[in-house]
Amino acid sequence: MLAVFRKDLRVFLRDRWALAFSVVMPILVITVIAEGLFADQKEGPQLFVPVVNEDQGPVASTFVKLLGKHARVREMSRADAEHVVRDTHEAPAAIVFPAKLSKQYLQGVSTQVRLLTDPAAGGDLQAVKVLLLLMDKDAAALADPFAEQKITLTEKNLTGNRLSVTAFEQNVPGFSLMFVLLSVVFGTAVSMHDERDWGTLSRLLVAPGGFTRLLLGKFYARFVIGVVQMLCLFLWGHWMFNVSLGSSPLAFVLLSLAIVFAIVAAGTLVAGLANTREQALPLGLTLVMTFSALGGLWWPQSIQPEWMSRIGPVVFTTWAMRGLNDLVLRDRGLASIGIPAGVLVAYGASTLGLGLFLFRRRHSAR
Repeated sequence: MLAVFRKDLRVFLRDRWALAFSVVMPILVITVIAEGLFADQKEGPQLFVPVVNEDQGPVASTFVKLLGKHARVREMSRADAEHVVRDTHEAPAAIVFPAKLSKQYLQGVSTQVRLLTDPAAGGDLQAVKVLLLLMDKDAAALADPFAEQKITLTEKNLTGNRLSVTAFEQNVPGFSLMFVLLSVVFGTAVSMHDERDWGTLSRLLVAPGGFTRLLLGKFYARFVIGVVQMLCLFLWGHWMFNVSLGSSPLAFVLLSLAIVFAIVAAGTLVAGLANTREQALPLGLTLVMTFSALGGLWWPQSIQPEWMSRIGPVVFTTWAMRGLNDLVLRDRGLASIGIPAGVLVAYGASTLGLGLFLFRRRHSAR
């Protein structure tokens, strides 16, 4: 028993890169997750709320100041506010204080404050509504206009036809994508190194075109497996939890193909970067966890610190979630997936080429 213990320990310590990856990569993942979850405890308010102040009177100005205690409030034009909510999705909602609000309030006349929303923002949208309640509480010094029915709230969805989405629709797409990411990345990276360990790789290297056919064959196999797995997970979510798949089945299938293509390419890159199977495991896990955190698979990207939001568009999972949110949460069709699918295909093509190049150069020299 002692001899086996010493042997396995020496084998593990012999691969210094695998040892380093096993220590450094978890530290990286823990840092990213902690920053994403607890950044709001270290910094000021993270929630961004555009405000359209068409009144410019004392009552509306006071409400803006009260909101600023709990969120990052920025006054802008109505067109800019709608663009931020509807197109860039930087904010879950915009608040419109209409003209003559102060005058009507002082006269005791009821006024409608409009909330322009993106229901796909889920928890962030609920947070904005909570902010309005907090503003109501803080406004007690102003004779509590909400309680006296001097102000009423109306809601308009800028991104779809529904005013709300379910918790299942908020969470199922991200976690489904994470499990596909885990399965395909590990399956692709580890299986490519298994060919070398089994001795198949060295035999195929001497055959004309055998090496390329091996790698592409493995790629296609993992691609098909990933597509089937992803479609099964979403169909289960649709049947079991009534998760919407969008208004266009074709759009959903095409987006799924683009997402899985990028995932398999990422697995190929992991295989190309790792020298051994033992190195591929922590590298693959780090990629899955980091890309899940940065891409918004676990939580909305809007709650992340600014530096993570800037990095977000660099990882392909961000574009995958943007496409899925447009289909699942906003009920959009084929036209909405053009940019996300294009980015995913471009990412997959470049990553696949780099991964195949690194793997072939690294293992052809052996």
